[in-house]
Amino acid sequence: MKHRIIAVLLVLCLCASLASTVAAAEPTLETSVDLDQLVEHATSMYKHLEAGDKYDSVVNTNAGCVGMGIMGWIGSSALQLLKWCASSEKGGDPEYCRSVLGDSLYNEVVNAPVAIASTLMPNWNYWRYRTFSGAELEAARTLLGSEVGIRAQRALARCCILTQAQHGWNAGVRTESALIYYCSAENHYGEGSVKNFMKAVRTALGLSENDLILSLDQFHQGTMDAAAAGTVSTLNYRTKVYKYLTKTLGLPSGPDQGGSVNNSGTPFTDLPDPDHWAYDAIIWAYTSTPQVTGGTSPTTFSPDATLTRAEAMTFLWAASGRPEPISKENPFQDTKETNWFYTSVLWAVENGYTGGTTPTTFSPTGSVSTAEMLTFLWAFAGRPVSGGSENPFSDVKEDNYFYAPVVWAYNDGILVGNEGTGTELGPMNPSTRAYVVTYLYRCFLNQFG
Repeated sequence: MKHRIIAVLLVLCLCASLASTVAAAEPTLETSVDLDQLVEHATSMYKHLEAGDKYDSVVNTNAGCVGMGIMGWIGSSALQLLKWCASSEKGGDPEYCRSVLGDSLYNEVVNAPVAIASTLMPNWNYWRYRTFSGAELEAARTLLGSEVGIRAQRALARCCILTQAQHGWNAGVRTESALIYYCSAENHYGEGSVKNFMKAVRTALGLSENDLILSLDQFHQGTMDAAAAGTVSTLNYRTKVYKYLTKTLGLPSGPDQGGSVNNSGTPFTDLPDPDHWAYDAIIWAYTSTPQVTGGTSPTTFSPDATLTRAEAMTFLWAASGRPEPISKENPFQDTKETNWFYTSVLWAVENGYTGGTTPTTFSPTGSVSTAEMLTFLWAFAGRPVSGGSENPFSDVKEDNYFYAPVVWAYNDGILVGNEGTGTELGPMNPSTRAYVVTYLYRCFLNQFG
């Protein structure tokens, strides 16, 4: 009997040992990826693409609510970040936080409830429509740019990135660069909607839900194919992530090191260099669904060509989803129902985005000026009061009709930065296709994330 018991125990020990060996051999995120390196690279990506390499990034135009920090946290996620700044348990400094934010905002931050949607990531039910006054914006920027704010952002970013990476691993994504690409998608679409994104990518690649995504090249190619099929949007941002991971960070993208991926996704032979200020905007304009604009020919985009008022209005209308105007009232004698721009102009008039060059003319073939384009966009954005009041342009005066739009565009990052001479904007100068799509691109990123 004693020998039988010993034999049974030996068998159980052997089974346990085999089970342990099998379990140890099963790859996990922790055993397959250097997590510290993944966090470092993902944080760098977020800081560059979401915050313009600034820890003190705080804006009111991110998805209709306040957004802040290196991951572009919005709504209740932004609230969570401020809570970490004010929590000694999270490494924050309550007294410093109060001194910077002031009693009113500080008390709101520490007392506001945060509804938790998952273990680490809050949803944005509370603060979904919270925006900041000018004084609150400056206070938040001061806090986030301080040692306390930077420490809180790095800590919260690590939690968020590791959670996102685990979701990516569970979704069958492998390799560090592909996992960071997934993280950016979840950060943009949200934990729920990213599942539809992954389904669209897998369908485009011909993969089942159990097949693994083994490289960044494969992942990005599937994203581009899904965008071409109309099942994925924001291709421009995915391309920006791909370029940052492969070119800036130099991460391996797959067996072909990116050679098999068509990074442009367009037929144009006259695109500027990928590092050019208009490159991402042109990709966005061409690949958006619905398309904002095609080219001037099957193979050319003509980025330096000037744009007419009719073309500019049609770009804005297309970027808005090509909506049908409710009213058919048309005050313009030079805009006929047979014109290709008829619907876009009626839509713009109905929504108050333009009043024409006179009460009865739209001047569709006239060149659109920088002042006109920025005024169209400012009206489309709801005629917002800018988060700042700086105006470096000597040829933009307070009594100009375009003063508020230009100040808004300058302070909210709509302008490229190389317009005019730096001290003169040249508001009456005709705007080119490259500038117009870039203004649209930046406006829509600010409006809708």
